[in-house]
Amino acid sequence: MTAVVKTKPVAGREGTEVRSVPVPEPGQGEVLVRVLATAVCGSDKHIYQWDASMAGMVQPPRIYGHEFCGEIVAFGPGGKRPHLEVGQYVSAEMHVTCGHCRPCLTGQRHICENTRILGVHGDGCFAQYVVVPADNVVSLDRSVVPVRIGAFLDALGNAVHTAQVADLSGRSVAVLGYGPIGAMCAEIARISGASHIAITDVNAHAAAHARKWALKRRLTNVTVLDLTKTKDPAGSLRDATGGGADVVMELSGAEASVNLGLAGARRGGVLSLLGLPREKSLTIRDYTKDFIFKGLTLHAIIGRRVFETWIKMLDLLRAGLDLEHLVTDEFEGLDRFHEAMELLQNRRAMKVVFYPNGKPA
Repeated sequence: MTAVVKTKPVAGREGTEVRSVPVPEPGQGEVLVRVLATAVCGSDKHIYQWDASMAGMVQPPRIYGHEFCGEIVAFGPGGKRPHLEVGQYVSAEMHVTCGHCRPCLTGQRHICENTRILGVHGDGCFAQYVVVPADNVVSLDRSVVPVRIGAFLDALGNAVHTAQVADLSGRSVAVLGYGPIGAMCAEIARISGASHIAITDVNAHAAAHARKWALKRRLTNVTVLDLTKTKDPAGSLRDATGGGADVVMELSGAEASVNLGLAGARRGGVLSLLGLPREKSLTIRDYTKDFIFKGLTLHAIIGRRVFETWIKMLDLLRAGLDLEHLVTDEFEGLDRFHEAMELLQNRRAMKVVFYPNGKPA
């Protein structure tokens, strides 16, 4: 089969190869899935560029990728489940948890102490076939989740987890960073009935995409702030959210953006933090004024709550969550992987979807 393999611990084309590899065989309790569609996540870009955040986690050679949907092909020994059949349309939670550590035993599998991520610690889905644990497989409904959307449910789960730490109905919301997950968070805020939605970014393409989204939906409660053209980002954010954001969703991890979220939040507000900084350390500029004296609540977001977030995510799609505008580029096969990564690195694309076995009818 064809797969995208991180072959060397170096950045760019030199360290990643699209090559032919054996089709994996499902082991004990596992399922073999034919990949219909797969999408690139932010962490895949970090692997491609061999950034420090991922370099210590990935051991080449490794097939990467962890966002996908597909059809069940075969079951390994003990892999059959009553609700799963050959040919079934599915996705999977790619965080494989141990089930016996304290977080797992207390209903917090998303912060398992022994998590393995397929596509990082084990082979992933940038391939024509992928093996996943049967217990991680999630059944999908084609009438609710088209294949091009099923390609990135993992990322959507991150957005749902980020957005659902607070009730958004009738509240002012700030979305800091309008990449793919930021765009999903904005759409979740819309369908959840937010009173104001302020979107910030430092990239002109991202800001233009956000304005296009708001215009297409005729939203009068959305303000898009290009931070490169704003003299007072915190003041502008407070103005756009009616005096301060009740809920801030920070998706970039940039130090300036985190501090903007703290400064732009309303007293008693909530910050939901998904973005990861490039460096290990991050400085809060005014800890006393912007955090303590405001009585803010901070939530650190990692992955998806298993499987609570998946259920919420599929229910939101069923209720009309619209993500079609996010798919800006589609590729037959995996051969143009490097071209797709260039688009993403230059932020000229939002979600890039590959069809490893050809685009379904």
